[in-house]
Amino acid sequence: MTFEVTSTTHEGAVKLAVKGDIDMSSAEQLRRALDDAPAGDRLVLDLTAVSYLDSAGVKVLYDHLDRNPELIIDPDAVILRILAITGLHDRLNIRHP
Repeated sequence: MTFEVTSTTHEGAVKLAVKGDIDMSSAEQLRRALDDAPAGDRLVLDLTAVSYLDSAGVKVLYDHLDRNPELIIDPDAVILRILAITGLHDRLNIRHP
């Protein structure tokens, strides 16, 4: 599956819609998208089209905790388990679509 990040801005919020696996081959692209998101705007990460998250992706999310991103994740997504195991689940604002 091809990895892509689409950015939209609406009413003071930047939404990054992520599609594909977040792994060591795509984590840097996600990092750049997060780094490029305007500071001060609410940051929303739509991860409903992500089915895989490895340690490189976890590191990118961890490195951006200071932005307090809101994650949108399907309630049955496997990546919720990864976030729970790593302890990020309790440090992130996660909601379901």
